Amino acid sequence: MHTHMSKQYTSVSMGSREQLPTLKITNGHCSAEIALFGAHLLSFIPNSDAKERLWLSDTAVLNKSKPIRGGIPICWPWFADISSDKNTRNNAKLPAHGFVRTQDWQVVNIVESTEATTITLSPTQLGLYGFSEQLLTSVEFTFSKKCRVKLITKNTSEQAIKITAALHSYFNVTNIHQTKIIGVAGKYIDKTKASAAFEQLLPYLISSETDRIHLQDENNLFDFIHLVCPDKKISIEQHGHDSVVVWNPWQKKSKTMTDMQDNSYNNMLCIEASITQGTVLAANQQHELVQIIG
Repeated sequence: MHTHMSKQYTSVSMGSREQLPTLKITNGHCSAEIALFGAHLLSFIPNSDAKERLWLSDTAVLNKSKPIRGGIPICWPWFADISSDKNTRNNAKLPAHGFVRTQDWQVVNIVESTEATTITLSPTQLGLYGFSEQLLTSVEFTFSKKCRVKLITKNTSEQAIKITAALHSYFNVTNIHQTKIIGVAGKYIDKTKASAAFEQLLPYLISSETDRIHLQDENNLFDFIHLVCPDKKISIEQHGHDSVVVWNPWQKKSKTMTDMQDNSYNNMLCIEASITQGTVLAANQQHELVQIIG
């Protein structure tokens, strides 16, 4: 289980982005790049249309001093800001979105075939902030015509453990004003309006600061979502989630964010496969949160 690869692979090579070591993937289906810091997918370009699916900020900080703005941040074992939680000790000030997106991960396994390249990574530090060291996680990336990201959680302890999590994916939508979300409807919680509940209007367009939690119900599974953009259509398939979070900071908030250019909100949209309500893992239970991007 080493960061550096001891054997030669035909589709995977070591690279870097500024100060971050990366894995570069090039096979017959796509090209992609993962930062070992945070097991953070920075890029996915399918050969079918050669268009980048993920958005990465031009001013993202790539030196480990803060989380990476863009790509797919891994939020685990909690999502968003939780000031106090029964899993955590002393109600310490907790970093937003957990503790794995700001640490180095290691390569556990690489499997290559003509069909796909699969890379599994695991974090180097567990058991932080009062969570059990026996709560394990890994991320399995499968690169083919589509990119599958699978966040695996395994509770190897004797006690039940509750987690929240998310694949906080930033999509490259080219022009937010001409982008339509298909496959998300129903009620949502609006974080920009004191978590009031609203019914989603269709067609689903973004025209102001957006921070919405769409809770899954029997009519709205959010298993298949499409982003219809001016220059492409992005497909998003999801499993293991209880909600989908839709986020765009818009102009005013973007100006306050040092790692995001003032107008770059025009080019991005987060569609996050999320466990916002929490899932309880019994002893020896495993959970998989999956997002498949095409």
